[in-house]
Amino acid sequence: MRTLLYFRLNDVATARLAQARFGELAGTSALVEGPWFVHRDNQAVDGLPRINIGQTTYREEAAITGLFVGAIIAALVIFRYGVSAGTGATALAYVGAIALGAMIGWWIGGLVGVKICRLGLGRQKAQMAPGQLLMIASCDSKSKESMKRMINELGCVSIDEHSDLMPNFRWV
Repeated sequence: MRTLLYFRLNDVATARLAQARFGELAGTSALVEGPWFVHRDNQAVDGLPRINIGQTTYREEAAITGLFVGAIIAALVIFRYGVSAGTGATALAYVGAIALGAMIGWWIGGLVGVKICRLGLGRQKAQMAPGQLLMIASCDSKSKESMKRMINELGCVSIDEHSDLMPNFRWV
């Protein structure tokens, strides 16, 4: 299971040092991705990788919920207004409607979820000083504590973490 770790950095020099330390970890057995950086007002940091909006919002969770809700609604519509031409046509109508409903629900859920900032992260970003940065890093659950320790040694403050339930289910 993957974990997203969120850190508050004081300046760009610390961010570049943290990026170099992550580069050293990439060659080890720790499964580390990132880090990604953004200012408190969601502006990119010059020369450093920018975050993906799905890392700070509930886009993936809302999309997965929308997938199921859309499929259920489509099945209910076919049940209520379905075809009566026979079992084969009804089964085909159910499969097609559920697939279409799931796709539409996934899309709408993602659009809604991107508007909702992660609760703990939103509070922390509001308290950040103007010169501070937000750093996000992804790691496996086994190397989470060592990552936190390494980043805290650089003077960064850990502000939040998020564990992915479905680590490979990401928007492209």
